[in-house]
Amino acid sequence: MKSTLLSTLFFFVSFFSIAQTSSLDPVDVQGWYGVGLGIDFPKKWTTVVGYQARFQNNLASYKGSYISFSGAKLVSKQVELVAEYRFAKVENTTYHRFSGGAEYSPKVKRIDLGFRILVLNNIQDFFDPTRANKKSAFWRARVKTAYKLTKNWDGYLSTEPVMEFGATNIIDNWRNTIGFKRKIAPGVKLDIYYMYRPDYSKASYNRTFHVLGLNIDFKVKPKKKLK
Repeated sequence: MKSTLLSTLFFFVSFFSIAQTSSLDPVDVQGWYGVGLGIDFPKKWTTVVGYQARFQNNLASYKGSYISFSGAKLVSKQVELVAEYRFAKVENTTYHRFSGGAEYSPKVKRIDLGFRILVLNNIQDFFDPTRANKKSAFWRARVKTAYKLTKNWDGYLSTEPVMEFGATNIIDNWRNTIGFKRKIAPGVKLDIYYMYRPDYSKASYNRTFHVLGLNIDFKVKPKKKLK
């Protein structure tokens, strides 16, 4: 299994050899590499702090950094409320993104399902003082399935259209992901994924991104105080 995953990632890196997107060359391979720390609190509260570095131009150049802070509250056995703030510094521009929504996560035999709706407010802050901040609002709807392959390996599939309120195109971009998670230590998982991401946000042409992702997720649970 491990050698198969590494071979798949190498195939994608080797196969796509197209430069940064333009109207004549609208395809790019990107790498998203991150680390996250999740904490389970009493009364069904959780929080996650994450960092992600992204590379573009067929993984050849650094694009930017993303730092996120999220919280969630389980309000029933299968329904969770979620909220997140994300700060990003990308190509001489900073972004502040606020999002909130809910996720419904039923289980059918050994298959975990997930249906999530998010509303996002994105603020684009330019370093140029002559340019006004740009604000935009989006909503995202994700459908996800996950299946336990072995004791230490999980596989998952998800699709998530991203839609901007008031935009000309109904869909701004679309995230289609296949991934595998491996437990490498107690409370530590390695997440390897590939994302096919068509993008329709450009007015003059459409873009396509092939994203190779790697994330290390840590999860801890504070010890209860002794009585």
